[in-house]
Amino acid sequence: MEALPSFRKIVILGGGVSAITAAFRLTSEPNWQDRYQITLYQQGWRLGGKGASGRNAADHQRIEEHGIHVWFGFYYNAFHSLRQCYEELGRPAGSPLATLDEAFFAHSHTAFADDFQNTWTTWPIDTLALPGKPGEGWNPKPFMTALGDLLEWLLRLGEVDDTPAAAAPTGLFARLRAHCREELQELALGEAERHLHEARKALPAGVDHPLLLWLLREARSLLGKVLQERGETSLVAHRLWLLLDFGLTVLIGMLADEVYAKGFEVLNDETFLAWLQRHGASAATLDGAVVKSLHGGIFAYRDGDLEQPNVEAGTVLRAALLALTTSKGSFIWRMQAGMGDVVFAPYYEVLAKRGVNFQFFHQVTGIEAANDGQGPRVTRLQIQRQVPLKQEPYQPLVDVKGLPCWPSEPLYGQIRDDIAKELQEQHINLESNWSGWPGVEQLELVVDHDFHEVVVGISVAGLAALSPSLCALDPAFAKMTREVATVATQAVQLWQDRDVWQLGWTGSPKGGQAPELLGFAAQAMDSWADVSYLVDREDWSSGTPPQDISYFCGVFAADPAPPIGEKNDYPQRQARQVKVAFIDFMKTSLLDYWPAAGTNQDYHWEYLLAPADVSGVARFDYQYWRANVDPSERYVQSVAGSSRYRLATDGSVCRNLYLTGDWIDNGFNMGCVESATLSGLQTARAILGHSEVLPGEDAFQ
Repeated sequence: MEALPSFRKIVILGGGVSAITAAFRLTSEPNWQDRYQITLYQQGWRLGGKGASGRNAADHQRIEEHGIHVWFGFYYNAFHSLRQCYEELGRPAGSPLATLDEAFFAHSHTAFADDFQNTWTTWPIDTLALPGKPGEGWNPKPFMTALGDLLEWLLRLGEVDDTPAAAAPTGLFARLRAHCREELQELALGEAERHLHEARKALPAGVDHPLLLWLLREARSLLGKVLQERGETSLVAHRLWLLLDFGLTVLIGMLADEVYAKGFEVLNDETFLAWLQRHGASAATLDGAVVKSLHGGIFAYRDGDLEQPNVEAGTVLRAALLALTTSKGSFIWRMQAGMGDVVFAPYYEVLAKRGVNFQFFHQVTGIEAANDGQGPRVTRLQIQRQVPLKQEPYQPLVDVKGLPCWPSEPLYGQIRDDIAKELQEQHINLESNWSGWPGVEQLELVVDHDFHEVVVGISVAGLAALSPSLCALDPAFAKMTREVATVATQAVQLWQDRDVWQLGWTGSPKGGQAPELLGFAAQAMDSWADVSYLVDREDWSSGTPPQDISYFCGVFAADPAPPIGEKNDYPQRQARQVKVAFIDFMKTSLLDYWPAAGTNQDYHWEYLLAPADVSGVARFDYQYWRANVDPSERYVQSVAGSSRYRLATDGSVCRNLYLTGDWIDNGFNMGCVESATLSGLQTARAILGHSEVLPGEDAFQ
């Protein structure tokens, strides 16, 4: 075996969650600088990838995101790593977001968009407050115990209060009896309840699976007799049936397919929707709010087409069970600023202080691999230096009300004046692969001289175009770039002088937690979050602050992309499509939820914050919207049958190449912060030569 050099130069390409996590874990080793030199190359002026956010200095330091970002309480690795970062960062007490616990807050309220009797209604969902802190104490439950927790939740569904003062009936069956009066229905209801309690007692032991299956199927059948017909006229019965049928079908399917023995992977050739249908889910459930909200929440529509819901059954079920059994503090956590401010600025500050060399404005244009007689390895890297700086290193952060943040455009004052002027006059976007910008220098990094090992944190969507020689050498790598699907997404942000209750929102009481809505499947922009609490993080000292800040996002059926690297207005054309479609949405479908926001199929455009001399729909031009079509912006999907093509971090044929991102085979295999963090930790582990099992890798195994 070839001996590794005692001092290794590691090049990291890209600055998303996985790449940053790998750098953070590597540099957490004692005396790491005696063993490694780490250089990270980043296109443009900021870190973050799909999670990058920016502050618009020309407009009240507004936060501008790629979409809606939330964290979940089962993101153990993501919270654990970031908690370590904040502790080392050591911001003074009283400074903005001094600790991780100040940077995130528990969010216990969400809502589904529910189409009931051809009318869109709001279905409020209050998630449970849970013990513990996210990122502390990894204690997953055995598979059968996890299923028991799911059944226990179904049995307790609808409990709102167990104190003697509670006026409303509590628990699922108390609520059902309040809506079911006929003797036959009462008998069926009692029989279903008995079956479920018997199944719950037997589940953790998992002794007699045929009996468990019979009990659960009988209970679902009996509940269907009670609820399905009533669900056509009763909103309560309709929603209870959707939840019960969904939950019981999940239980039945996992037992019937013997997931406890065979693993979740055996289900991955089937879409989740097809799997639910095979195990007897009702048509109402398959087309209902729960299933649609799930697909919309993880952008699970092939090519952005709402007629093609597609996610691997095993992958999504594993994540769901992990969420149910390992979430801490709250199921949902929201950030108290932009994702760039909360996540990537602290990581950057700590890593820069540790000694990681950040090379901003360096765009990777080629990754070359060859067989050198001892086997394939990466031999050369082609990198375009995009701009000349007045002074090295580039200082990327700006202060916004005491918080270090990423700007929404380069800090031109640090770039040589003539180039800065040209970039601004030509409106060059240095993060776009179609800007046509030639850069100022073409760099060539050579193996054994400039690097020994390469960590590729660039999204899978752009890898094939960057590495044709690697694809030729490694058919499995080439196959992965073709089979692991990605999808374009879209996002819009509005700043308004009315709060959402003044706009007509009735889905949650004013004064409670910020509302949100998932699964509005009438169109692709199917998720909304009210983030008005962020107004204090923006700088409205020179103007009237907004009463509402709303974020929207969803999949986007983008036009076919031109070849990477050529000058093309493709991103601008796609963004115009987002704008046109969303303006139409505001005048029509959005008014189902904000009825006071418009009349006669037109929006009250004066509600949007804009200069006083701008009127009508032109006020939308002062909001923020984007089409996420660049390879680094596209969301990584888990379409049926694709996980088998994912490679592990060290799974390529090149002995000095490590892959990292939410697109590799990390055991989680979904597009999210936890999956990306797990990948980064696996990459660092492989480089370090460690063998520890990471939390989440072997859950339920």
